[in-house]
Amino acid sequence: MVEFNVKHIILCITVGLFSHLGWSQVVFSEVTVNKSSVYVGEPIELNIGIYTSTWFTKGVDIGNIKVNGAFSVYFRSLSTSRKIKGKNYAGVQFIYNVFPFENQDIVIPSLEVQIESPKEGDYKGIKRTLKTKERTIKIKPFPPGIDASAWLVTSSMSVNDQWLGNTKTLKVGDVIERKITRRAAGTVSELIPPVMWDTISGVSMYPSQSDVNSNKSKTAISATRTDGLRYLFEEEGEVIIPDMEFTWWHPYRNRFYKKTIKGLTVNILPNPNLDILKTTKAALVAESLDDESKTTEEKELLIFGWSIKVFITVLLAGIILMALFIISLKKLIGFLKKKREIFKQSEKYAFKQFLKACSSQNKLKIIPLLYRWIDKFDLQEPTLNAFALKAGSPELHKEIQSLETQLKNTANTLVINKTIWSQGRSQILKSKQTVILRNNWINP
Repeated sequence: MVEFNVKHIILCITVGLFSHLGWSQVVFSEVTVNKSSVYVGEPIELNIGIYTSTWFTKGVDIGNIKVNGAFSVYFRSLSTSRKIKGKNYAGVQFIYNVFPFENQDIVIPSLEVQIESPKEGDYKGIKRTLKTKERTIKIKPFPPGIDASAWLVTSSMSVNDQWLGNTKTLKVGDVIERKITRRAAGTVSELIPPVMWDTISGVSMYPSQSDVNSNKSKTAISATRTDGLRYLFEEEGEVIIPDMEFTWWHPYRNRFYKKTIKGLTVNILPNPNLDILKTTKAALVAESLDDESKTTEEKELLIFGWSIKVFITVLLAGIILMALFIISLKKLIGFLKKKREIFKQSEKYAFKQFLKACSSQNKLKIIPLLYRWIDKFDLQEPTLNAFALKAGSPELHKEIQSLETQLKNTANTLVINKTIWSQGRSQILKSKQTVILRNNWINP
């Protein structure tokens, strides 16, 4: 709380100094985090705010950021406003989660942000580069007695296991597989540690390839990891596959949680055909080597049993078809982009943006979009009164007088009669079409 107050005081002094010096525009940035020291894997909520004393004439885009020693996840941006010393500032906030993965301090880097914002009293944007400040996050050492290889930070986790194969009647040379799936909230899949399997006497164990996945929405992120192990029973008698315990650290409650999943006790019967044990073991060893060294394409080749010649033929045909598809897709995308860009420069698009802003009743959004729209008409001068004069609408003149009165108020709201502006637009477009038809009649 003290840190926030000091920063707020400094910010107010800076803004006040700019105003005292007579600057016609003030822009500033603000970088905040919810924690200044965390454990490895503990999420940091990062908020980067960009503010102006007028408004932004072009969208601000930071995108994702790179933080050495950490995973960064971009969630969303949102429009906001700040009031400092009685003055309103329009802003955009960018929200991230940062997950440290190294046991050393990390630095949120300084960013150069390109913005466009007009001077006060004007509506044309001026390009500027705003530089944000660095933030250092301290990484806390692991709690005493904790195995770092099994460390996981999550706000909640579920653990499920699945047995594949006949677990009721087993004999020497048989194989069963166990899959354990963990679903963790508030983390990324890279931070879920692999399962540590216990060795068992008389049993050979062969891990399968892990399946990991991260799922992100606009406000949250979660991850899943599935690890598998195949058990090959080499000796008869009772075999106990032990229980497994999973622990995690809750970052908001600051405490450990534990989940235990039950193991399995089986009785392995003798098998007179011991050759099956050697064959199965050789197959599992070969499959494990494939998991470690071969690429995904090579695995698919073995699964489908294709020869090299057939595989290459299919691959080349696929590449040719994909190339043709990409070329056609690029042409289509280029055409649509060009059409979209033309539309975005049109009067119709500018009018739609203006109407959309009117619904928000936000003065800082409505005024620039209003002027951007009327600039699309052939007016004697780019003013509201010139627009009303060309439309021949007394109602528009009254509406403009109402706007001027509202703009003099300190309130940040602005009430627009969209119907009157739509009628005025229709009158101008109608008169324009009449002139075109008349010219065509004179000069067919």
